[in-house]
Amino acid sequence: MKRVALIGSPDKPAAVDMLDRVRHWLRGRAREVFAEITYDSAAALPSKPDLIIVLGGDGTLIRVVHGLGQQQIPILGINLGKLGYLAEFTPEKLEREGEFLFTDGIPVTRRLLLEVCLEHPNGHQVRSPVVNDGVILAGAPFRMIEMAVESDGDQVADIRGDGLIVATPSGSTAHNLSAGGPILEPTAAAFILTPVCPHSLTYRPVVMDGSRVIEVRIKAGNEGTMVSIDGQTTWPFRTGDRLRVQRYAADFLLVRNPQYSIWRSLRRKLMWGAGPNTNGDT
Repeated sequence: MKRVALIGSPDKPAAVDMLDRVRHWLRGRAREVFAEITYDSAAALPSKPDLIIVLGGDGTLIRVVHGLGQQQIPILGINLGKLGYLAEFTPEKLEREGEFLFTDGIPVTRRLLLEVCLEHPNGHQVRSPVVNDGVILAGAPFRMIEMAVESDGDQVADIRGDGLIVATPSGSTAHNLSAGGPILEPTAAAFILTPVCPHSLTYRPVVMDGSRVIEVRIKAGNEGTMVSIDGQTTWPFRTGDRLRVQRYAADFLLVRNPQYSIWRSLRRKLMWGAGPNTNGDT
């Protein structure tokens, strides 16, 4: 029997009842080895699960991926939040269609993660894996900033604007999409550089090979200029600091429902490809 860990969001009141509901459904199907309401997914690692079921939303699922670090395990997300783009299952859908989890081959999409490392002039470093995006934000007092961007030691551009998004394929439908960046297939071995409100018509998003190493320096920043990691962690980003972005040493393993394609989520949740309204409603 597969060894399953259950992790529920401490910020979702429904997570407690849902944890009991999923535990009941798992009986006779899998061996439950961990079940807690926590963001500390690393606590599940000693129990050696084959699968982690996350009860929450996309934000909870991202926290779980961060906590696992380089010991990534297939993750299935049950959405108790709003959009549920990564956590695409509902409790009803799991109970109705989840028998596929107990067959020999679980349908897992292997998705590139990035590693962001911020190095200060004194040599001190902070680093983190990235599921969706690392975003340089101009910050207060919200004047335009200037950044020097290099790829594998070669100059890419000096970008002036409100910031820069470095997005994974999974994150291409998040902040990157809102800023006018392209949508990538989730399994692509690439990432995206998308300037935020650049002060020039010539700057456009760029899709980079996943083996590239990107470095960004602040040439002119604000007191509040920062780096945001997956919208959950922020670091001050000062003149003299160096931000390095490269592929993480492990991939994110997301379990998808084999009955549906990735295009279904784009159509149903983001209305991608929807035609004009022809019924006269406004």
